Amino acid sequence: MVLLTAGVGILPASAQRHVKHLAAWGTHVGRSETGDYYELSYTPMLSDRLGLRLSGGYEHGTLPARGEYSVYQGRVLLSPQLFRLGEVAYIHLLLGGGAGYEWTYQNGSGELPTGSGESQRFTYGPQAGLEADVFLGNRLSLVATGTKGYLFNNPLIDRWPGMASVGLRYHFR
Repeated sequence: MVLLTAGVGILPASAQRHVKHLAAWGTHVGRSETGDYYELSYTPMLSDRLGLRLSGGYEHGTLPARGEYSVYQGRVLLSPQLFRLGEVAYIHLLLGGGAGYEWTYQNGSGELPTGSGESQRFTYGPQAGLEADVFLGNRLSLVATGTKGYLFNNPLIDRWPGMASVGLRYHFR
């Protein structure tokens, strides 16, 4: 039943993979350079070859100097199609920016350095990356994403954050 709902039984000619007015919800899990990363995304297609990827994420981990940390972030990325392999795989470039809220020294982990006392900070900056969608049917795809960015406002965790994730995306009209 799940495979029929996902569109596996539908003829390939009826597949509307990356066309204007199509949208997708996705859930992603992965690793940053310092911890684990979870993300929810929404991607409306603005044209047959251009999408807008909106996402919210949560990252957590432990740093030797700052103890346990969390980052809550949002990203807005334009997603132009670079190329595709039939109607099975689509590769997109990701260009845009993001903003986040960092919180270190959580749960009494680590010891605040004297004089500094700063354990929370808002950061923002540009991001770029690649994303690949591999379709399992008309409505479901596996997605792999890799991004790298630069953060302003003296981030507490990483100035050049990189993230790699895999996920599942549901496409609909």
